[in-house]
Amino acid sequence: MIRIKDIDADNIFDVCELTTNHNGIGTTMEKYLCCNAVSIAEAKYFSEMYPNAIYNNNVLIGFFMYKRTENQPDLAILCRFMIDYRFQNKGFGKKAFEHILRGLKIQGVRKVVLMIDDTNKIAKKLYLSFGFQFTGKIEKNEYYYELEL
Repeated sequence: MIRIKDIDADNIFDVCELTTNHNGIGTTMEKYLCCNAVSIAEAKYFSEMYPNAIYNNNVLIGFFMYKRTENQPDLAILCRFMIDYRFQNKGFGKKAFEHILRGLKIQGVRKVVLMIDDTNKIAKKLYLSFGFQFTGKIEKNEYYYELEL
């Protein structure tokens, strides 16, 4: 069962050790995203960022972070989403993403925006399967997609 938890003193180091690198060694910049430690640091300085840990039962499997602002409370920008390399290709990404979208909808979010590197075919396939549409916007090699909830 997928569960979402806040980042706290009990899980911060484990979350920072998660990686998408298939050799299991985390790096500051991974192939498609920065490491979780950088994301958590970013959230420390930007109060509109919300970092979260993803668990399957009691096993930490991933991380995501989204942004919400007071002036657009019905919008969430998904800044990071990753599943650790040990849990990829097992259906956890799809289950976790479904859980994330459901949680955002419960919070009153009506639109989710995310950005991806267009060469990240696996992420693109996942997001399209949920109905995300390309907006036509490309900025710094990131393609913008959105979904109405």
